[in-house]
Amino acid sequence: MARRIVQDIWNGDSIELCDRLKPNVNCVITDPPFGVDNQSNSAVTPHGRMNARKIANDESPEVAIRVFNAVMDVLLPKTVDEADLYIFTAYQVLKEWLEVADSLARHGFRRCAILVWEKDGPGQGNLASWGIGTEFILFLKKGNRVMTDKRRSPVLHYPQVPAGKLIHPHEKPVDLIKPLIQHSTSKGDLIVDPFCGSGAVIRAAKAMDRSALGMEMDPMNFQRAYKALHTQEDALFADE
Repeated sequence: MARRIVQDIWNGDSIELCDRLKPNVNCVITDPPFGVDNQSNSAVTPHGRMNARKIANDESPEVAIRVFNAVMDVLLPKTVDEADLYIFTAYQVLKEWLEVADSLARHGFRRCAILVWEKDGPGQGNLASWGIGTEFILFLKKGNRVMTDKRRSPVLHYPQVPAGKLIHPHEKPVDLIKPLIQHSTSKGDLIVDPFCGSGAVIRAAKAMDRSALGMEMDPMNFQRAYKALHTQEDALFADE
């Protein structure tokens, strides 16, 4: 019998919420706090200043990684025997997060690739003149899922979400998430994002007929992500 396709976002502690899941998760795509303590000081509008706020558990790699590992220790045992995992991170802490990825062998996941998201600008934060126009995505596999997508370049070029349309400080564009979903899931599969932020992963899954569940601790982020999911609008809060 085919699975019923459902997309939702829950508000609360991801450890407690992951504990409620059944062991049928096909894919995890997540953008956890990196531990780089980034915050832009260049925002001038009320909307911009709201989206330049600090992210919880982002103050250091040690804090971010501790929280991430605690969530993974509950979530990854809920994955099926052949599951894929994507973890976003940044160059400043790439070494630390590669070690984290390799440590997930304790849950049967092995690191297979490092993808590069190439943006169309330098990004936000208090940065040098060159800025930062890329982020990294660590790709891990559990088992050997049958390939359901063509081979792709590991360099993904997608523009970041325009500042006036952001609903989260570090929001990822839905179009960036879609090829990850295409590569690692089939219609009806369940995708989980335990650090869902803007809910971009859940919105991308909805557009592609996948089930998806996001979890977000911050009440403001949750409310904005939930509204965006259920209206399918990205620019909900401009000029607040």
